Amino acid sequence: MKNKQRLIPAKAVLLFFLVPLMIALMPLITCSAQTLDASLTPAKKKAYTLKINKGDYWIGGGLGLTGSVAPMGQYIGTAAQLSAKGGYHFFDKFSVGVSLTAGISISDKKSKGIYTRGISMLVGPIVQYMIPVSKTVFLAPIVGATWGPISVKSMVSQPGAPEEYVKIKGHAFCELAGIGPFFEVIPEKASFGAQILVSSLQQTTTVHGNNGDGIPGSKVKDNKSGPALNIEFRLHF
Repeated sequence: MKNKQRLIPAKAVLLFFLVPLMIALMPLITCSAQTLDASLTPAKKKAYTLKINKGDYWIGGGLGLTGSVAPMGQYIGTAAQLSAKGGYHFFDKFSVGVSLTAGISISDKKSKGIYTRGISMLVGPIVQYMIPVSKTVFLAPIVGATWGPISVKSMVSQPGAPEEYVKIKGHAFCELAGIGPFFEVIPEKASFGAQILVSSLQQTTTVHGNNGDGIPGSKVKDNKSGPALNIEFRLHF
């Protein structure tokens, strides 16, 4: 009984110090927990709102400018291109899609006996990765390859002589790689941007006579590598 009587005052003294200490520390513990939760929350939330996550789609179109080689190697001009693209995000920010490009190139120096008008329709796969720079700004590296037919009207007469033309038909293969900024212009739904590209265009053409048949020995291969610019508007869903 004497031991119990000695322990009771000791427990009382211990509780007398512990309870006020826990009450005093409670605000600090609560504050630390809230701070920890706040620090973890941004890591769980994405820093962007544009739909470029796994399972999302995008479609878009735009206008491009690139260098071109006139068939038969006569003149290097500029080609304007209208393109339509689309892709599916197999992973967050990574998409695989298709590009369809309709192009027209005109080289006009009739005083020197040079005139060509070429039309092409190229289609092929593209791969793209979106890199968020901020909540509404992205970098979009892209690589791809397209292939398709081309048709050209080309002058064959000498300068000052009556104009004569031939039809040139063939196909073109284009490899491209580039990067450029895109901006979210409609929250979660649309983006607009420009891509600076390096393209390699290979054309294989044959001169065709008035009867539509290819002329033997007229097959020519042209190659051109250089910069290109493409401006696009895209919808994301």
